[in-house]
Amino acid sequence: MSLDAGPVCRFCSLAVAVLLGALVAASPALSQSGRPPYDQAEIQRKIQKSVGLQRQALQALSEPRRAEGLLRSAWTELRAAQHEMTINASVAKFVDPLFEITNRKAQEALVHLQAAADALQSNRAIPGARLDQEGSGAPPSSYLDGVRLHIEQAVHLTSGLAF
Repeated sequence: MSLDAGPVCRFCSLAVAVLLGALVAASPALSQSGRPPYDQAEIQRKIQKSVGLQRQALQALSEPRRAEGLLRSAWTELRAAQHEMTINASVAKFVDPLFEITNRKAQEALVHLQAAADALQSNRAIPGARLDQEGSGAPPSSYLDGVRLHIEQAVHLTSGLAF
């Protein structure tokens, strides 16, 4: 028995080494392509859609059910945009210095939207509660002042986002 492996075995070893080398060289190039998984323009569209829904909710406060639905939709759009931005930041080659500030603003806006929607829902969920003295079905102004304040804060925060 000889210690020489033969030409076929040497060829197979060489082929395997070349293939492994190619895979190792290609892996970093693929993982650091610099292309985020979510499109920045699409994230911005979601933010703008959320702002538009928030403004519609401000106009629709005389119809609490409709305003609540608009606020829930605005929350969903903003949360989706925030999620996509977080995923993009987690795979980015370099850290965006504004990400933490932007993410904090988005989170604060989400809290304001949730509070406004919950207030609208809880006001109409009180059985037997009169909405005003005349019985016209419009919510009392003091209750709407708090909801309006939450929505205005959310609009202000969301409008300033730089995703």
